[in-house]
Amino acid sequence: MDSLLTLSIGDYHLVDLTLRLTMALVAAAALLLGLSTMCVVRRLRFPLILGSVALFAAAWFESGIARAWQGAFELAGSSYCVTGLPLASEDRILAWAFGLPSILFCLGLSQLDPASKPFRHLCWSVLGLAILGPLFHALFLIGFVLCVIQLRGITFPAAAGSSLISTAANRIALLGMTVGIMLTEAGHLHLLPLGKTADSILVHGELIRSFGDMLALALPGATLLVSILNLPRKDTQDSSS
Repeated sequence: MDSLLTLSIGDYHLVDLTLRLTMALVAAAALLLGLSTMCVVRRLRFPLILGSVALFAAAWFESGIARAWQGAFELAGSSYCVTGLPLASEDRILAWAFGLPSILFCLGLSQLDPASKPFRHLCWSVLGLAILGPLFHALFLIGFVLCVIQLRGITFPAAAGSSLISTAANRIALLGMTVGIMLTEAGHLHLLPLGKTADSILVHGELIRSFGDMLALALPGATLLVSILNLPRKDTQDSSS
């Protein structure tokens, strides 16, 4: 029994609250994207709908992470001990596979010329990221970098009439994804100070991964909405005519 992993009540509830908060933020971003379809022209509705559906799927898998955490521990006296049930690490992979490529595609679909070479390359990069990324770690990183390169036209636009708010939102979205991926990678490579005991490593690791989910899914979902709603009116009027 001395080797049985236990968590204090405070640590258990901190992780549980963070996981449920992550799920709620992703679901809230999905709901806002869906409701905002009534505020934009027809051409911009599909990116909002696609982003909403993808983030709802990501929120569902995030809820699986929270449920698995609750099932992996049970209260025993003044602490929580393991039950033997595994944590749902694959759910986080699927949440990223649905949410992250879809947001990247929606950013390009709403602001890039569909007939342009960067948009065509973005489509192939997003497709590879969504299909091969969950299976091959290196391809996920390469696919994300390729997507960011194809989206450079909306993060550093050359046109003088570009919306400053949309451009800032695009940069925040890509920055959030990048930082979220970097945090996750640093955790995988044991570059983060998670502690020396098994319980502290588990708790801190889950907290950091949840924070990475917020940066990679919830934040880009919200900034996608801000970016689309603040596109220059001239562009939206031309596309609807």
